[in-house]
Amino acid sequence: MSDPSPTSIALMADPARAEHKGLPETGARLLEDVSLPAAVLHEAPLAHNLAWMQGFCDAHGTSLAPHGKTTMAPALFHRQLEAGAWAITLATAPQCRAAFTHGVTRLLLANQLVGRANMAIVAELLEAGAELYVLVDSVSNVRALGSFFAERYLRLPVLIERGVPGGRCGCRDRGEVMALAEVVADQPGLVLAGLEGYEGLVQAETGVSREAAVAAYAAEVVDILAALDEGGWLAVERPLVTASGSAWHDLVAEAFRDARLDQRVRRVMRPGCYVTHDHGLYGESQARVLGRRPALGEGLRPALEVFA
Repeated sequence: MSDPSPTSIALMADPARAEHKGLPETGARLLEDVSLPAAVLHEAPLAHNLAWMQGFCDAHGTSLAPHGKTTMAPALFHRQLEAGAWAITLATAPQCRAAFTHGVTRLLLANQLVGRANMAIVAELLEAGAELYVLVDSVSNVRALGSFFAERYLRLPVLIERGVPGGRCGCRDRGEVMALAEVVADQPGLVLAGLEGYEGLVQAETGVSREAAVAAYAAEVVDILAALDEGGWLAVERPLVTASGSAWHDLVAEAFRDARLDQRVRRVMRPGCYVTHDHGLYGESQARVLGRRPALGEGLRPALEVFA
């Protein structure tokens, strides 16, 4: 092996400094003390994003229940709650248990609760004092949940999911929603607390823009919730209507804001990716939001960076 050149000797003797990696000087310890790769959250854009989305929801008269599966970081859950979030949304029963263990007491499980093991987790959380909502979209699931929670002398708050044709879950039309509400009412272990939707799966028909299709879906969710309320199917003091991921929150918020719903209805938004944001998919969707709503001014800022 040949001797190293003077240039290579100089490089080996001069380990990477912060400026070599594009890091600010305050990040130099990252290269020295942390095993790379490392994902870094930058405080300034993180704080901006927390305040931006909470302010957006406040301005539209909606509550924020950000989706926690995006980060599964309890410290960030508490930052969101401290900024004004009403609840934290999760995707699975174990995720709900993890959040509750770290002090999050109001939970929205944006999924169907299936299987006795998962039902037992949710029952234990309710018995421990959690306020927890789950989704339903089928008669068989409603009856299984009703039987299980009645056996535990509990009443589980459920939200009927309004899906889309060909979507992954949810009642396909208004008729299915209303019929399922009747089945829920027959279950002493359940209480119908509202209606849920997710506009991210909405596809536009030929000649219709995606924006128009999403807005129409959000308006229909509101209309069905009103029908449930007028029919006396909502058995809670403060029923919920909830939708919104991170891409179409302006359209959903406006549908919720402009709806002629009873004032006791809580309108709940569930975006999750706004916390860290990004330069790609959500950067593009945010640009479209700001294009539709220039009065919003500056949007979200990318807060996550990976060093390797």
